Amino acid sequence: MFTNKRKEKGFVLFVVLLFVGIFFIMTVALISFVNAEINMTKHRINSIKAFFLAEAGIARAMAGIRDTGDAGSVPSGFMLAETGVVNNIYLDNINIVIEQPVSLGGNMYQVTAHATVSGSTRAITANLMHNPPSKVFDYAYFLNNWGWFYGSSITANGDVRSNGRFDFRYGPTVEGEIYAAQGIGGGDTVRGKAGTEEDGEYIYQHPDSPSVEMPNLQDLSYYQALADESNSTIKINDTVIVDRVFGDDIGESGNIVLIGTPDAPIEVDGPVVITGDVVIKGTVTGQGTVYSGRNLYVAGNIYYANGPASPRPSSDDPEVIDQWVEDNTTKDVIGFAATENIIFGDYTVMAWPYNWNWLVDNYLFQMGSEDVGEDGIPDTSDAGEGDGAFQEQYEDLDEDGVFDDNYNWSDVFTQDDIRNFYNAPAGTLSFSDIATNQISELNGVFYTNHAMAGWGNSLVFNGAIVSKDESILAYNSITMNFDERLHSRYRYDPNWLIDLKLPVFEGITREAWWEG
Repeated sequence: MFTNKRKEKGFVLFVVLLFVGIFFIMTVALISFVNAEINMTKHRINSIKAFFLAEAGIARAMAGIRDTGDAGSVPSGFMLAETGVVNNIYLDNINIVIEQPVSLGGNMYQVTAHATVSGSTRAITANLMHNPPSKVFDYAYFLNNWGWFYGSSITANGDVRSNGRFDFRYGPTVEGEIYAAQGIGGGDTVRGKAGTEEDGEYIYQHPDSPSVEMPNLQDLSYYQALADESNSTIKINDTVIVDRVFGDDIGESGNIVLIGTPDAPIEVDGPVVITGDVVIKGTVTGQGTVYSGRNLYVAGNIYYANGPASPRPSSDDPEVIDQWVEDNTTKDVIGFAATENIIFGDYTVMAWPYNWNWLVDNYLFQMGSEDVGEDGIPDTSDAGEGDGAFQEQYEDLDEDGVFDDNYNWSDVFTQDDIRNFYNAPAGTLSFSDIATNQISELNGVFYTNHAMAGWGNSLVFNGAIVSKDESILAYNSITMNFDERLHSRYRYDPNWLIDLKLPVFEGITREAWWEG
């Protein structure tokens, strides 16, 4: 058999060259692909870096507005450093620009931050609110410690919340949702919307909700500055009774009596600070908040001269609620805030049926101790609770540096004889001359860092109750109607018209953000 060796060698060489060519082409393609992927990865990394640097720009704007209250103080840009490399970012290749914040009205601002890293650019826009009121005002009833509804004739029209445990007995009605951080007791006895079951679950009861921190009123200097800035006043019969701050001038005790009538209501215009005790009752009008540096004494009914036509919207339809709020933006709405306690009724009565000894001994004087442990809530048996030692870092709830024990009579009584109070009616000899336990209607937002306690008869609250502790008792019934104008969904609207200058918690919040 014959074979041509030369042709066979040539064929093998051709095949080898062919495979080498294919390998070369594939290698070049692979290198190009890898380089493209590397470049795309670098671009994605630079884009992510740019996003977080734009976030840093928003954070820088928030800090500027929070610390100064002045949008003009926000820098137009900033450097991480002058040169070099920080966290794999070549500083020579980045640029951060913060646009001048735009006022949206009220305390709302819109700010946009751009960041570029090696050609990759991202932009973030955010709506910011400076010194927003705390969200504790979103509830008809908010307790920082233990919430309790004991009675079949107790009705809450609106959501209720407790940072501690919330207990229910005897079938109260809650036409809203129940939130509690430490569990709900007796939830199966609740009637109304909150008692609605679905597949064996109470769908409007939330027993493991996060805590909502209360603002602190120990230092009223912020609110004094607001009063000065707003040129706020309290007038009766066109006579100025309080001009911005009462009790900071020589000769002013800081204790005052305010009594309004339908013909001569108490006119509140803006936030006003009274450094001592405030005794108040009667007809009020305006929009603003009365701050007390100690106790607020509600001596009788508090009526709005020009209040909403109805205390609540006619249904829980969002459009109906929105319309009710819009219809009542110019109507009376007033806050009452006490650094210490809110006492309503005549605490000097020690006999049936309004026995204050019975009220305080059985309820109020069992509350108030700051020996509550790390979580700041009583009766949770956590670390530090009930040990008699003052862990100031988490047990000084009112931030006054004093280890508070249970409430006692010194927390209830006025700090001076009522006859020495400014504006006390002529002939006043005792607190009983002004106060009554037959209180039936209280309009307004009642806020205290400590206790709200007192007696009433067929008692109706139109507004909100916000306190650390409460000992509220009444004959016949208690009804709470939440004033929807207080809700944060309206306060964060730049077109919202009512600004009571209620207590604030956070210096600034981001209400919305988007990219582009």
